[in-house]
Amino acid sequence: MRPDEEFVGHALVEFLGGASRVSVSDGGDPPDLYLHYGTSCIGVEVTRLSQLTFESDGRIGNRDTADIFGICILDDLDENVGRRLPDKIGLLIALFVPVQNARRFKNSLNKWVEEIVADPKKGFNEERKIEGSKVMVSVIEQQGIDRKIHGLVINKNSMTNISLNAQLLLEDRILAKDRICSRLSKPIWLALLNSYCLADADTYADASRHLKLNHCFERIFLVSEQGAVNELFIGA
Repeated sequence: MRPDEEFVGHALVEFLGGASRVSVSDGGDPPDLYLHYGTSCIGVEVTRLSQLTFESDGRIGNRDTADIFGICILDDLDENVGRRLPDKIGLLIALFVPVQNARRFKNSLNKWVEEIVADPKKGFNEERKIEGSKVMVSVIEQQGIDRKIHGLVINKNSMTNISLNAQLLLEDRILAKDRICSRLSKPIWLALLNSYCLADADTYADASRHLKLNHCFERIFLVSEQGAVNELFIGA
C-alpha cells in the first residue's frame, strides 16, 4: 500500500471499532485495500481530494500539479543557486502558475536568478513575464535562516468558491473511481482523503446534498489529514 492508502486504512479501522474488530490488508489495485470486518471482506478504493483549477480551454485540472511544479522549482533554486548568495542576503520569488512551457520556463527563470545572485543589490525588486506567467523577484535581508531563496506560488486558475469546489471535487472523484471499480466484486467502499484545507467535513456534507450520482459504492467516507472519518451519503 502507498502511505496515503495505509493512513486511510488505519483511520477506517479506528472508525469501525479498532483493530480488535477490523483489520486491513493490501488490495488488488483496484481496489487499493481490503477491510476484514466480521465475516466480510470489503474492498476500499482510495482517492485524494485536492483543489481544482479551471483551465483557459474549459478543462478542470488539479491544482496540486501546478503548485508542486512551482514549489519544486523554488527548492531547486535554493539548493543549486541560493548558496552563492552572501551572508544576510536572500531572495523572495513569487511564481504565478500554471506556465505555458515548463522546461523553457525553468531554464529562463534559472538564468535570471543566476544573474541576480551574481550581483545581488539590496532593494532590488523586479517583475518579468516568463512563458506567459508573471514572476517577481526581490532581494531581501535575512538573519539566522539557512534557506536563502524563499517563495510563494500563486495559481492563476484557482477558484475561490469553496462550496462549488467541494461539489465538483466529489463529483469528479466519485465518477472517476466508479469507472474503475464498477466491475469489481461487491461490496466496494470509497475513501476520500481530503487535502483541500479550505473544505472541512461540514463543507462536503453540504456539497453532497446537492449531488445525485449513480455509482457502485456501498459507502463513501471522508478522511481528514488528521485521521477523522465522516460518512457521506450520495446517491441517485
